[in-house]
Amino acid sequence: MQFKLCGVQVRVGFLFAFLLCCLLTVVEDRFVRMTVLFSLLHECGHLACDFAFGCKPRAVRFGLFGMTIVRKEDTRLSYRQEICSALAGPAVNLLLFWLLLAGCIVLRRDGLLTAAAVNFCIFAFNAMPVFSLDGGRALEAFLCARVEEAPKRIAIEKAVSLCCIILLMGFGFFVLLQSGGNFTLLLLCGYLIVALFCKCGE
Repeated sequence: MQFKLCGVQVRVGFLFAFLLCCLLTVVEDRFVRMTVLFSLLHECGHLACDFAFGCKPRAVRFGLFGMTIVRKEDTRLSYRQEICSALAGPAVNLLLFWLLLAGCIVLRRDGLLTAAAVNFCIFAFNAMPVFSLDGGRALEAFLCARVEEAPKRIAIEKAVSLCCIILLMGFGFFVLLQSGGNFTLLLLCGYLIVALFCKCGE
């Protein structure tokens, strides 16, 4: 399904729609539903920042792995704007974390604390300076502005990414041992490692 909204082509893939319907109707876990909702708000942060910089996207696509913003071929942001755009998504989750935490303290509702925790997890994960994550995009733009030699930039990106993945993998094993079977973080580490090796092969 596709349509235009404010001149932007919006395409909703079948797998995304199917998965979303399953999560909303079949899965009873509130944590999963919150993750989907706050992940979409995260992507809206990127979109709003691009609009604020006058960078109107060519298309917005909803696929199996979430929302993808496709910029026009002739659109270019400055390195500072690129950093802001990359960190806008995590910033939304960080803001929601503090608002929901404050609401939890005032209203004393456990549901708000869970929502705050979900937002903090999304923020912490995406803000890591790892290739393919928002923090990695921000690091790449920062290095492009400061380091002229491309091989040196790529080497720094790879080293920082690998260090963060190793730390995350260690925490993933800790969660696995404590939970008795939660492989989520280790699967995410696997995805990040594959993405990093694909980057190395370019």
